[in-house]
Amino acid sequence: MNAKEAIQAIDDLVFAKQGRWLEEPEKIVLRSAWLDLDYKDIAEKSAYDINLLQRRVAPKLWVLLTGILGNGEKVTKKRLRGIVEKQILIADNEPAKCNEPAAVLPILAGNLPDISNFYGRTPELAMLKELIAQERCVTIVGAAGIGKSALVAKLIQTLRMGSYEFNSFIWKSVSYSPLLTDLVADLLRIFAYSENQELDLPESTQARISKLFDYLRSQRCLLILDSAESFLRGDRSTNSNAYGKQYAEYGTFFNRIIEEQHQSCLLLTSREPFIDFNRLQNKGQPVRTIKLEGLGKEALEIFRLYRLTNEDKWGDLIQTYRGNPLSLKMLAEKIQSFFGGNVKDFLDFQTVLMTDIFQESLDELFEEKGRLTILEKQIIFHLTEELTQESVNSIALSELLKNFKEKQKSKVTTSEVLEAIEGLYARSLIEQQRNDNREVLLSLEPQIVKYICTYALKLVQNTVCDFKSA
Repeated sequence: MNAKEAIQAIDDLVFAKQGRWLEEPEKIVLRSAWLDLDYKDIAEKSAYDINLLQRRVAPKLWVLLTGILGNGEKVTKKRLRGIVEKQILIADNEPAKCNEPAAVLPILAGNLPDISNFYGRTPELAMLKELIAQERCVTIVGAAGIGKSALVAKLIQTLRMGSYEFNSFIWKSVSYSPLLTDLVADLLRIFAYSENQELDLPESTQARISKLFDYLRSQRCLLILDSAESFLRGDRSTNSNAYGKQYAEYGTFFNRIIEEQHQSCLLLTSREPFIDFNRLQNKGQPVRTIKLEGLGKEALEIFRLYRLTNEDKWGDLIQTYRGNPLSLKMLAEKIQSFFGGNVKDFLDFQTVLMTDIFQESLDELFEEKGRLTILEKQIIFHLTEELTQESVNSIALSELLKNFKEKQKSKVTTSEVLEAIEGLYARSLIEQQRNDNREVLLSLEPQIVKYICTYALKLVQNTVCDFKSA
């Protein structure tokens, strides 16, 4: 069995067991394992970074294959070939029969996240039901851990059990940043497989897209692309193209989804907005973006689940972490583990905790070639400094404009500063509210303040180290 045959057989097994095809980076990892090549060697010949393949794709893939192929044995890069050669010939390559009632609409591909502990979101679910029935494209934007994926999973669960007009659903995580031609090819495989058709895959990307539109017109499918911020790779400091050179085709593709006639709906989840979608929405095109905020009193159920005490203090936790479900679950676990569930004892230390995913998302924004512009970083550093030095919760927009422009010695215009503040707000990094006089107030949530202080300190330390080593 050669590498191509092995990967195809594994791909069939994954689809039969998990309802999805292998992604291109996963196939690259399998090829490196089968041929006993280093990740570095295989990454040099692909469009994917070695860190993505080795640190993000490979570990999850081995866990997945251990459950499918392992038969009690852990699948690793070194063990893969032996395990496959021993078991692949006796593996059941036929797709598993669906045991669900006929009334339940099928999910053609993808695994929904666990929503066994889903709280609230009744208004958001009602809004989404209306939007996906009216629009061709809907984007849910929000901070890491705010519950975008869980909300969509709950929506699908609700729709599948009802008499809704969608024929099928496709859930696809795109956090690995697939190129457009590969993504469309995967979608064509899913549609062809679902209809028991032989896959006739065109060579050109545009021909593949045209074939995909044939499916979108012939049936009503809700297509979900989870973690779609991975397509936004353009340098916002130097380039107006949000997608960057390598992913520029996505801009045209999404425009076609929105502007051309078809029966289906594209639903995206993203940590940052798609600016071109906003322009199309303003022109009256069938596309909408909604920003997902944190939970309110529904978040109290999280603390009840973890049996925390001092219920009168729970509201303080919700406010501090802005109702972010993932942050609150992490917090509840820590309080239970280290403080015996006593919220008051934890609050006495006046500290702010941060989840790995929240910090990772901020790292991606603030790193040297991250998604924030230089001006946006300067503004959020300035706002953090003002809030911490003055020991206040918010600052008037007019005051920040005046102080920041004085600090910059008029190197920036008011319109540039306002545009940067708008960008920070869209990425859930800055908060806006109005006082009784309708004056706009700016603030930061405590997790952001803690990160900025830590990040700024690291910058100073790195600068000092560079100076000493020079």
